[in-house]
Amino acid sequence: MFIQDSWEEAISYRSLEEAYDSEEVRGPKSMVRGHTAVRPGRNKVDGGRRVTTDENYEAALLGTLVGAEELSDPLQQLLDTGYITEVISRVKSGKEATVYCCRAHPSTGRELVAAKVYEIDIAAHYRMSKLYADGRFRVYKPDSRQERAIKSGKKHGREMVFADWVGQEYENLHVLHAAGADVPAPIAQCGPGILMGYIGDATRPAPMLVGASLSAAEAQRLFDQAMRNIRIFLAKDRVHGDLSPYNMLLWKDRLVIIDLPQVVHARWNDEAFNVLKRDIENVVDFFVRRGVEASASQLAVEMWTEYRRAELVVG
Repeated sequence: MFIQDSWEEAISYRSLEEAYDSEEVRGPKSMVRGHTAVRPGRNKVDGGRRVTTDENYEAALLGTLVGAEELSDPLQQLLDTGYITEVISRVKSGKEATVYCCRAHPSTGRELVAAKVYEIDIAAHYRMSKLYADGRFRVYKPDSRQERAIKSGKKHGREMVFADWVGQEYENLHVLHAAGADVPAPIAQCGPGILMGYIGDATRPAPMLVGASLSAAEAQRLFDQAMRNIRIFLAKDRVHGDLSPYNMLLWKDRLVIIDLPQVVHARWNDEAFNVLKRDIENVVDFFVRRGVEASASQLAVEMWTEYRRAELVVG
């Protein structure tokens, strides 16, 4: 089984096709609370060097992705590898993924962790238009064999696209968490599943910011935190791309930003400024209604100008 520890390691993996021929994940059939874990088969979505061109990437995403019956169970893989001891409950189900609250193995140093398992037809939500695909792979060396596979739109190419989508979130978590951003701590990736720090406690998960009742002082403090995180993202050449009160959690008086697979690369995406402006507008709109005074356009222009001049300072 491949566990993707970093993006740098991921792009050095053998091709998926080679991996299928030589790697197999085996483990006992187990029952976990709220989920029936099946015997894992071959891990067909992790590993593989990344696809290379925006056009091919976008074209492949418009197809139907590989069926779920052909994927090994990431929850079972996490159990087999000792990261978790029990799946406690389903926390959230959406178009992109299902998130589970899991009991962590003591070796992780945590009591609870979150397992995010992606749906196979991940493109159903974003359709990965050029807005998101643009520039995604300009920084990586093309591989002609993978280009052909992606462009063909066939099963192997679609699997590589799906693996990249999942791997992007895991890598973004690594980079941004290390930079001090308020995102869940990444722990491991098993195929279409990502294990990360759990935001909440044993009684309930952290609620979304959108439903929070805030005083004017609380709103200002959380707004400042949100803007600080947007600056950290940009300092790391990243724009969230879908930031809103629906993917910011509020726990113990602090925000945690989630859902990072669609992150836009600020240096290579031609629409990066417009995406940044939209993210800031979503944040400002929420907090202005709670007493914060701010101009989304002004904040976006100032931040982008600092970024382009290499003067962006994260306080």
